[in-house]
Amino acid sequence: MLVRRLQIQNFGKISDEELTLSPGLNVIYGENESGKTTIHTFIRCMLYGLQRSRGRGARGDDFTKYEPWENPGEYGGILWISKEDHDYRLTRSFARERSMEELFCETTGEILDIDEGDLEELLGGISETVYENTVSVAQLKSVTGKELIQELQNYMISYQGTGDASMDLNRAMQMLKMTRKGYMTAEEKRKKALEAERNKLESSFNYTYREIEELNQKQKTMGEKHAEGKTAAEAERKQYEKRILSLKQTIKMLRYAALGTAGFALLLAVLLPVVLPSFSWLWILAVLAGGISAGGIFLFSGSYGEEISRVQKSLVMLKKREDKLEWNAESISERMIEKRTVLDNLRQEIQAFDEASLEPSQAQKETEAINLAIEIMEHLTGDFRVGIGDRLRQRMSEILSEITDGKYEEVLISPDFQIRINTENRIVSLESLSRGTLEQIYFALRMAAGELLCGDEVFPVILDDVFGMYDEDRLAAALHWLYKEPRQVIISTCSKREAEILKREGIPFKEILLG
Repeated sequence: MLVRRLQIQNFGKISDEELTLSPGLNVIYGENESGKTTIHTFIRCMLYGLQRSRGRGARGDDFTKYEPWENPGEYGGILWISKEDHDYRLTRSFARERSMEELFCETTGEILDIDEGDLEELLGGISETVYENTVSVAQLKSVTGKELIQELQNYMISYQGTGDASMDLNRAMQMLKMTRKGYMTAEEKRKKALEAERNKLESSFNYTYREIEELNQKQKTMGEKHAEGKTAAEAERKQYEKRILSLKQTIKMLRYAALGTAGFALLLAVLLPVVLPSFSWLWILAVLAGGISAGGIFLFSGSYGEEISRVQKSLVMLKKREDKLEWNAESISERMIEKRTVLDNLRQEIQAFDEASLEPSQAQKETEAINLAIEIMEHLTGDFRVGIGDRLRQRMSEILSEITDGKYEEVLISPDFQIRINTENRIVSLESLSRGTLEQIYFALRMAAGELLCGDEVFPVILDDVFGMYDEDRLAAALHWLYKEPRQVIISTCSKREAEILKREGIPFKEILLG
């Protein structure tokens, strides 16, 4: 992969700047504070994005550091890159209110999806961490010789442990264990919540089951009472009906008697004046007696009618009692059906709950994965260190020997990760070497790590003022080595030495001057 062109719209102190790069060596020259490091950072942010930190961390993060004061809405730019005969245009806006990103293949006319991993695939899966710790090398001006020795040893320890210079093996193990503890705590809380929910369901089930048993007993008692009451009510109804029939017959007879008496009195009233004309008072008396008798009989029959009404009311009340017994029985049956439905639902819910509880939770899966990762790391750490570390040491030795013209032949690493250098005559420790030599060793380490970690992906090497402590011979050797490597190199510098030596040595390069 190579960077063909970059357009900085607004990034840090640079605005509206466009640079075109060559596939080989590129030297970007500018005075101090002219924006060389800004270009270095711009390329990284275009490739991997630029995220804002939160809280207090936002005050000193790269987003805030490089956010332009003027026209912050134009914060971003464009990067043109090529890979395997395809040209791409990567556009990003880092503006707070309207951030955007777009990856366009100019060769095929296809808009690629960054969120779906198209950019990651284009970068060969090389992470930002690997990028920053291998092919992207920042200046070491403020680092003392002692600090550089410590940096070399730390880098080697980290690389030996994980194959990634950003990670320390022990720290990684601790992070995994802390993460596992978090998942285990979450799983304990989940189990307690499940247990509480299970107890709640079981309590509801038992309560409903007891309700059904009580309804069963009530239904049984109610059935017995209903049967007894129905038998008694039937007998009582028959008595009432028999009494009503008897009263009706009596009333009928009384009414017939009243009618007969009234008729007889009427007959006397007609015949007596004819038969006994001199006894008119007698027929008047007969009529009065007959009328009084008939009226008395009618009045007497009326009392029987009232009794019939009372008996009929008793029948109505009896019917209401029967209806109430029937309603109570039906109500209990309906409640029984409802409670049995609730019980069945609870039974199914408990069964489903128990089955779901047997399935491993996400926390359990994560814990098992972490346990496996820890086990594998512990099991393979020794072999991994030997394999990766030995390849790194061999390639680092080859590069160091080339750029020192064979003076330092081999890099040696002790079991406690102390680095020593084998020369033609003796083995020397880092503490015995000059600052310039230490920087050559650091350069060899970074280049070797870049080759091994980036694998088949040929990434551009980006060097930001890294040759400040090199003398001319060391610098010429490093530039010769970079030139023969089949990759793009971008060197930013505040010194004209690189350009002068490249011209003197006849090494082709592209020079870019910053205003």
